[in-house]
Amino acid sequence: MKNLKQRFFILVFLIPLLAQAVGQEIPFTLDDRDRIIRTEQKVEALDAKIGALDVKIDSKVNDLRSEMNARFDQLFNFLWAIIGIFTTMMVSVFGFAFWDRKLSLAPMKREQERTLNSLRDYAEHQPKLREILKNAGLM
Repeated sequence: MKNLKQRFFILVFLIPLLAQAVGQEIPFTLDDRDRIIRTEQKVEALDAKIGALDVKIDSKVNDLRSEMNARFDQLFNFLWAIIGIFTTMMVSVFGFAFWDRKLSLAPMKREQERTLNSLRDYAEHQPKLREILKNAGLM
């Protein structure tokens, strides 16, 4: 209750002071008008500077983008060259491996063919060997 009385008392004395403060008119002088004009001029000058900076930044960004695109093109060309070299190397290695295998097996095939021909000739005189070669599908 005491707290409520204090608030009421403060409000009763402060309301007239607030009403008086609201009712007072603030004078607007020529100095104030001149200050506002100077402030507007400074703001316009800053806007012009910012516009010039935007143009400079845009040109720099475009230059950087074009340089970056050129570098990416160089990088991709380099990667394609590396891929081509690697592919050529792999094809060469596999080609050499197949050629070498074929070349190294040729004498063995000739030797096998001679051995088989010798066995066939001998099988004409040996009936048991002829039967064995027939069962194996070599005769």
